[in-house]
Amino acid sequence: MTRTGKPLPTPDRDSEPFWRSVRAGELRLQRCDACGAWRWPARAVCGRCQSFDATWTAVSGMGRVASWVTTHQVFAPAYRDAVPYDVVEVVLDEQDDLRMIGNLVGGAKPVPRMRVRAVCSKVGVSAALVHWEPAHDEGVGG
Repeated sequence: MTRTGKPLPTPDRDSEPFWRSVRAGELRLQRCDACGAWRWPARAVCGRCQSFDATWTAVSGMGRVASWVTTHQVFAPAYRDAVPYDVVEVVLDEQDDLRMIGNLVGGAKPVPRMRVRAVCSKVGVSAALVHWEPAHDEGVGG
């Protein structure tokens, strides 16, 4: 937990390389060495070809909003000052079924297919989170 009482990621054997890359300011995901499919969330086996072999590879961090929810309810006291906030589901440019979730930052309201980019935000000295911000490069990724 941070000083604000908000939970921090708890890396496990499969996700630790992801969280390390986010702390370094880079978004890296597993890519299957056998079939080339991207894996998220991190896991030991490829969902397409069942290979155990993967390499942590940098992704563009670019995508489009597929869905979102605006949270108005205070579910935990640590988030009292944050509501309302938008949580978006983002389809990454690298693969149609590669989706990540995170807060939308930067003051814009989400709209369908809105272009966004990943932002790695440090939280304290030992953790970082992935947020999403509006991207103003409509030419990237379609």
